[in-house]
Amino acid sequence: MDVALRITRIPTGADAARKRLPFATIDSGDIVVTSTLPCETPLNEHLVWFWGLLKHERRFLKSLVGQGAAIAIYARGAGGRIEVKPNGAEMLHLLGADLIIE
Repeated sequence: MDVALRITRIPTGADAARKRLPFATIDSGDIVVTSTLPCETPLNEHLVWFWGLLKHERRFLKSLVGQGAAIAIYARGAGGRIEVKPNGAEMLHLLGADLIIE
């Protein structure tokens, strides 16, 4: 499963916002952070990995959302059972992120 966090509708421009997230890439004007965990890793572990990476930028991310940006986690190629535990769900809640499973 490929898992990525995508920030869309960035009000300040992707290049400026990316300076706060140097590990991110820009794709079509969106900021994208791709999980580096192996593809066979359960979705919840990817969510916890994102939280570890982004928790110190929470205020910045929430300010982007307050200005109209949207944050979503995309999980592609998920086969079989999907389980989101409380710690993964908490990360989604704290960042105000949607979870989209394709």
